[in-house]
Amino acid sequence: MVDIILKYEHKESVKDVPFEARWFIYFSIEKSFGENLAMLEEYLKVWNIENPNAKTYFSKAIEKGDKTYFAITIEFDYPTYLNDEIVDTLIEETKQDFATFFNQKIIELKLGPFF
Repeated sequence: MVDIILKYEHKESVKDVPFEARWFIYFSIEKSFGENLAMLEEYLKVWNIENPNAKTYFSKAIEKGDKTYFAITIEFDYPTYLNDEIVDTLIEETKQDFATFFNQKIIELKLGPFF
């Protein structure tokens, strides 16, 4: 199986309400999907992680030039988001899990840069 190069870009947090916090994790790939992007987004929307500490799901994909960006959302409830160890662990698990799922879908749909 060929691994698609999905690059981790960065993460950012939003803690503007007292009872929850959200982390956004961004990935990119050096590929433009064109009209196939909408189909890919629909397939990626089924991805999520079941976890008692947070809700994790695919948010959005956008293209800029020859690059496509993907956003993942992690919603932590209070007081979970105060525990850095739980937050960091779930962010790392999310990065790995989404990259694996993304590779599978790209290969299934024959949308990768090698097809």
